[in-house]
Amino acid sequence: MALYAEVAELEKEGIAFASVVITSTAGIVPRKSGRMFVSEDGRIFGTIGGGEIEYKAKLLALEAIREGKGRNAVIPHNNDGSVSVFIDIPIPHKKAIIIGSGHVGTAVANLLRTTGWSVRLLGREADDDVLLKEPIDNKTAIVIAGKAGAYLIPAALSTSAFYVGILASRSLSLSPDSRLYFPIGLDIGEETPEEIAVSVVAEMMAVFSGRNAHHNRAWQERLVVVRGAGDLATGTIIRLFKAGYKIIALETDNPTVIRRTVSLAEAVYDKYVTVEGVKGVLVSGDSEIRRALDDGNVPVVVDKDLSVLSSFHPVALVDAIIAKKNLGTKRGMAPFVVALGPGFTAGVDADAVIETKRGHTLGSVIYSGSAIPNSGIPGNIAGYAAERVIHSPSSGVFKGTRHIGDIVSKGDVIAYVGDTPVLATIDGKLRGLLHDGLAVPEGFKIADIDPRGENADHTTVSDKARAIAGGVLEAIDRFLLLNQSC
Repeated sequence: MALYAEVAELEKEGIAFASVVITSTAGIVPRKSGRMFVSEDGRIFGTIGGGEIEYKAKLLALEAIREGKGRNAVIPHNNDGSVSVFIDIPIPHKKAIIIGSGHVGTAVANLLRTTGWSVRLLGREADDDVLLKEPIDNKTAIVIAGKAGAYLIPAALSTSAFYVGILASRSLSLSPDSRLYFPIGLDIGEETPEEIAVSVVAEMMAVFSGRNAHHNRAWQERLVVVRGAGDLATGTIIRLFKAGYKIIALETDNPTVIRRTVSLAEAVYDKYVTVEGVKGVLVSGDSEIRRALDDGNVPVVVDKDLSVLSSFHPVALVDAIIAKKNLGTKRGMAPFVVALGPGFTAGVDADAVIETKRGHTLGSVIYSGSAIPNSGIPGNIAGYAAERVIHSPSSGVFKGTRHIGDIVSKGDVIAYVGDTPVLATIDGKLRGLLHDGLAVPEGFKIADIDPRGENADHTTVSDKARAIAGGVLEAIDRFLLLNQSC
């Protein structure tokens, strides 16, 4: 009973151990039966015969603990006998090495033990040699509880530990590494050592399980944040909205979209805008965002820095800026991140990328790799490509003289940039025109003419926008389906 009391104490303390039991013997051996337990720090409880047999069994048990796998083994004894043993790992423990036994380090260690982790608590005097003598594998987390231990980071990162975190002020300058977590822990407004321990342990558990730590409420609310509210982004917003998602659209303070009649970005200028029955409302502040969502509208927020993510926790983030480059979107900003077009790599910048180039693959979902690079040539419509898109002939303030929906002929004046007239390049319907009063540089895209004329629809989202939106909806729905148990 004393032996099992010792084992119970190991379990209570969260210390990994192995059970070694004799299954058979041959020849002359010290014992025909027996059991011993070996803790991860090398202590032995019980016996299978002592001497060389026990020493070799101990080494095999420590190896089994490090690998987290049980095994059968035959241990020779002298020249005339052998002992067959079965080594079992009762619970494949996750392990943490805490460096710093102060209030926070102790609180983290205590909390980890209650959740089944094996814990080694080392003093602040631990050095590289002490750390590297510890059995460390890819199920081991290393926590350095204090700025003074920063010198241990290179040694910690040289191991196979899945997580290295340091508790220190933000002023500490550290080189980035995918396994290094600094500042450590989740932002839950913690203050006391016990609260800090909760934030640290929650982060460690999320990293170990490969999960992003976000509010579970987002999964029920089906909230999606979309960066951008131009015509292609609006197509995505409408498709998701009509599929039952709640949407928050983010824009800049002076959107430069030209297909304004089908862009929720116009709410930035007009306060309200409706496209295909979906109403966008310009709001600011958490309470106004929440009110717009509850009213069944799409809140449009001037927020180029994604600060809304600190208060609202979407199940997905969609980068629909179509800037042909990444303007700050990163994987992990939401449980699932989707990006439209070139400038992103699936698996690096985003979890999925949507093809935006017209053609056979338009709207397809890419889970590994990138979209087709930007050619700089607009898609072909009715035989026209580059000539249907008009760029500013000079720098200056834009002022339109015609309206979206007007039928124009080649050579008509449709706007001015400063004192320079802007001429229609082809016959057709004016489908896009920049908002008045915006200062533009030379070469900036300011208008779009659809050569299909009266047959062109300037009041609903385009076929391209619908195809892209279908890809976004497919990707998010698939993600939720695969994670429906969450």
